[in-house]
Amino acid sequence: MMKVPGMFSCREVHEHASMGTYDELGMMARIRFAMHLMMCVHCARYVRQLKALGDYARRMLGGQPDPERCERIETVVMASCDGHKH
Repeated sequence: MMKVPGMFSCREVHEHASMGTYDELGMMARIRFAMHLMMCVHCARYVRQLKALGDYARRMLGGQPDPERCERIETVVMASCDGHKH
């Protein structure tokens, strides 16, 4: 996706989504994040899949997941995203 001034790049969306820092963003940054997701089907899909994966892990692990297991899952997810150019 072409970089639009004032909007997050794919890389920035990816970082905030995968690091779980979306909740720490201010109101304007959240709006820029949401605007990017409305325009970029790849990032929107990535964020939906990441959320679904987190929901599934919480259900399967009964609450707080094991940090080592989360790291292994994240490694697999990140490897599958290598084909998407940011």
